[in-house]
Formats: sequence, C-alpha cells, structure tokens
Amino acid sequence: MKIRTALSVCLILMAATASYAQPDTAKISQNALSFADSLVKADAYGNWSSYADLAPLSVIKYYGGKDGFAQHVAAGRRRTTSEIEEAAPELKLLTLETLKDQWQCVIRLSRYFHKEGMQYHVVTYLIGQSLDEGENWKLFDISYNSVANIIYIFPDILGDIAIKEPVVLSQEQEDKLAQQQAAAAAQTGKKKNK
Repeated sequence: MKIRTALSVCLILMAATASYAQPDTAKISQNALSFADSLVKADAYGNWSSYADLAPLSVIKYYGGKDGFAQHVAAGRRRTTSEIEEAAPELKLLTLETLKDQWQCVIRLSRYFHKEGMQYHVVTYLIGQSLDEGENWKLFDISYNSVANIIYIFPDILGDIAIKEPVVLSQEQEDKLAQQQAAAAAQTGKKKNK
C-alpha cells in the first residue's frame, strides 16, 4: 500500500512538472499578436517614437538609432498612406518557433489603401522576437526593408523561418491572381478525378 501511494504521488508530481515545463503556445501567440497590433496602431497614427520602441535593438542600431529608424519607416509609409479611412489591418500568425532562450514569429499583415482613386492591397510580414518566454515582443515590418537584408538588420533571425517578400497589388492585379489560383485549383481537381 505504501509503495502504491508513493508511486501515485511520484506520478502526480511528474505530471505536474511536465505540464509546467510545456510552454503555453496559445498565450505566447496571443501576446505576439497583441504586440503586433500595438505596432500597427503606432504605424497608423504616425506615432514613430512608440513604433521604434516596439522594434528589436538590432533594427534600431542598423538605422543609426531610434530617430534614424523612425525617419526611415515614416518615409516608407508615405507610399501606402490611404486617401480615405480604411478598415483595420488583418493580422495572422504564420510561424512561431523557439530556440534556446528566445521565441520568434512571422505575422502576416494585410491591409488596403487608396491612392489616386484606386484601391491597393498590401501584404507584408512582421518578424517578432521575445526573449522572456513570449511575454513581451519586439517586432519589425519587412516592407520597409528587403528580405535579403534581414540577416544584416536582424542577425538573431532563426535560419529556418520562411519569410516572403511583401507585395502591393492593385485591385486588377488581385483579381487576376485570384482567377489564376482558381484555374490552378480546378486543374488540380481534374487531375485527381482521373
């Protein structure tokens, strides 16, 4: 009886320890999206000081300091500032990875803007890093840079994180792309039925 009780206590303690050791990826993901939302709001309101505060230190250093980074982002943002009020951007967590003492993520940011009477769709990606188990995040938008330069801007990037180039599509380009994707899906469906 004593052995059974001792084994039961050991199993309960092991289970509690194992469950405690597992990171709460849902909470970590939510935190990353929350910080991304703060970055998007700072961008939308032109609050460049807050925007820079949310960026990783290596990104700030790459641009010569907080002011240099803020000026770079503000200049780049002018290209996609809308003439009308738009709906809030959509954020979607694509990748969440951990290695040693850090978490990194890639978040897809999708938003629309109008220029000269035409609607455009921006799809860009935010790269995030947390050094405290996913509680706090530092992020930056790759659309103000090129994917090829990320290793210089953010040397801590995990090597296997897939990052796409940002795109800006007109409504016409977006419609054409949707038609091509639908045709490709139909073609794939025909091949499966044969």
